[in-house]
Parts: sequence; structure tokens; C-alpha cells
Amino acid sequence: KIDNPIQAKDFSEVVLAFARLLVQIGIPLATIFIVFAGFKFVSSRGDPKGIEEAKKMLFWTLVGSAVIIVAYDIATAVVNFAKQL
Repeated sequence: KIDNPIQAKDFSEVVLAFARLLVQIGIPLATIFIVFAGFKFVSSRGDPKGIEEAKKMLFWTLVGSAVIIVAYDIATAVVNFAKQL
């Protein structure tokens, strides 16, 4: 007998589990990158090129965080909508 390693009964649970995993990995990783961007701001010591690089890193980290959160919300909304059909 082969046991189900995902422990999901249907496709909606698989989608929600994947979205939850994405958030659980992505948000701590984004936090690390935000702290690293702050470190780059401080360590650039007024160098315009270093500050610009840190700004880009912070901007794209925030964009990535927003994408992760919105993807989770969309996955949850789609699953809830599909369950109502």
C-alpha cells in the first residue's frame, strides 16, 4: 500500500497547502533580504551606486513579498469560489 505523503483529500487542499508552503518559505526569506538591504544601505556610506543598489534590492524584495501574499490570497479565493460551485 502506498500512503499519501501530502495528506490531502482533494485538489483544493493541495493548492492551499502549496500556497501556505510558499508563504512559510517566502516571507522569512523576504525578511532576510529586507535586513540585508538595510545592511547595504548602511554599508554604502553615502556612495550613490551602493545606495541605488540597496534601493533596488529593497524595492524588488517588497514586490516579491507582495506577489507571494497576493498569490496566497488568490489561491484561497479561487478554492473558496470553486467549493461554492
